Amino acid sequence: MLALGWGVLVVALWMGLTVGVAPAQADPGSGDSTTQSAKDSDKPSLRRDKPARLGPRKEKVRRVDDIATRARTALTGALDRRPTLRTAQSLPRPKLSTKRLMPEIRKAIDVAAEKPLITGAVDRIATPGRTLIADRTDKVPTAAIRTRATGQDSAPLVNIVGSLVFNVVGAALQVFSGPPALPPGSTVTVRTSTLDMPGTDQTVRADWYFPEDPDSATGVIYLQHGFMATGPMYSYTAAYLAESTNSIVVVPTLSSNLFDTDGEWIGGEPMQQSVADLFAEDRSELTASASAAAGHPVTLPAKFVLVGHSLGGMLVTGAAGRMVENGAVDDLAGIVLLDAVDTHNDMPDALDQLSGANYRPVLLISSERYVWNRNGTVGDELQAARPGQFNGVMLVGGRHIDGMTGGNPILQFAEYFIAGFSQPQNTEAVKTISAGWINDMFNGTDDGIHGEPQQSIDIPTSAGTATAVVLPFTSADPVQATPWDGLVGPLLDALFRYAVYEPLAGQSVAIAV
Repeated sequence: MLALGWGVLVVALWMGLTVGVAPAQADPGSGDSTTQSAKDSDKPSLRRDKPARLGPRKEKVRRVDDIATRARTALTGALDRRPTLRTAQSLPRPKLSTKRLMPEIRKAIDVAAEKPLITGAVDRIATPGRTLIADRTDKVPTAAIRTRATGQDSAPLVNIVGSLVFNVVGAALQVFSGPPALPPGSTVTVRTSTLDMPGTDQTVRADWYFPEDPDSATGVIYLQHGFMATGPMYSYTAAYLAESTNSIVVVPTLSSNLFDTDGEWIGGEPMQQSVADLFAEDRSELTASASAAAGHPVTLPAKFVLVGHSLGGMLVTGAAGRMVENGAVDDLAGIVLLDAVDTHNDMPDALDQLSGANYRPVLLISSERYVWNRNGTVGDELQAARPGQFNGVMLVGGRHIDGMTGGNPILQFAEYFIAGFSQPQNTEAVKTISAGWINDMFNGTDDGIHGEPQQSIDIPTSAGTATAVVLPFTSADPVQATPWDGLVGPLLDALFRYAVYEPLAGQSVAIAV
């Protein structure tokens, strides 16, 4: 998985700090760069609250202390009045996701069950309580209902410590990765601004790559980094795609804090919804961010392609599935996956959404099966969902970092050292193949690399000839790319046991670095 090596480097520290703590959830051109904030513009706030299938919401469930007070008052009065007896067994106890927020009402109903004399009062109290809950749940997705942790609803210790560790490491990585750098001879302009993520409290860094003539741009490419990585670590890849496809490329840097109880990290489902909503309706957040980066108002092309590396591949595919619901799928031209991984079985559900009238090409450039791409899980999922179709290729001798090239040589070497050294012809082949597919998606052509199942294809590059084999994989056996592959697998499995993919109801960790 993308830069998961950084996660492995900190997991020992994290595990040492959390020994004996139970899991939180069992469910498994630098000189040219400038920073301008979209929030600093004179435009009004661009956030919008919209219905979301699984994504988080901004508004919080209002307090129910008044209902609890009414309950106690009514119960006391009922004891004095002694109304006509009737059975209390018929009173249902609604099983709602907000039950953690209403302990006083539960206690009141328990008392009512034991004292049949006050059943009438309980009915009068429970009805407005149920009405309030029903009203709120009609407006807010169940998975999004949560409040800040207080008292007994405080977040598990493992999430507090884990969030601290991952946020510190993530902040340090952003500093060390530096600004995005362009490859020599590039005609692309790169600028940095901020991007408000819809439906969340997050404002993130976004690197924008503009082709030589932005006004003639064919489309927008959303490029998502992987776990424990940053946008600038992909600056060469992004610049190449912008120039070779005449597209405006945006590369946001998202959190990798998998302990976030709100699930607002690169692997969380709320973030999938947020990315989907970036492309819905008038795309106000994207437009504001692009305009701030460019220094003048920008009109973005309608058509867009999603590109994701490693865990970022799961994010963009999940987001694409949600675009069927918010209507953004109409402008989605396709998805390109760079050695993507799926840690939560999200890929099959998303591919099911992207079928029939909503079919969109989802094409994978995979490394060989090994620990860093979870032994080729995504390639297998694509074949299972779309048998008999062209779903992508595997590069012979391919490694997980083939699709991740940037201008920081120290970080680049560290990535290769951790996940296996890429062959130069394969890193060039990833650029050639992905650009060809993206041009096809935008233009409705079929000029890129394609072939029959398990066909071997030679790909000439400036660094030599690379060999690609059309999916499905020709072998089910993983290769060993580094001496520590055998250690990495168990460490990753242990780490992702704690990952929060959906918000933990009633719990939150407010740790920022």
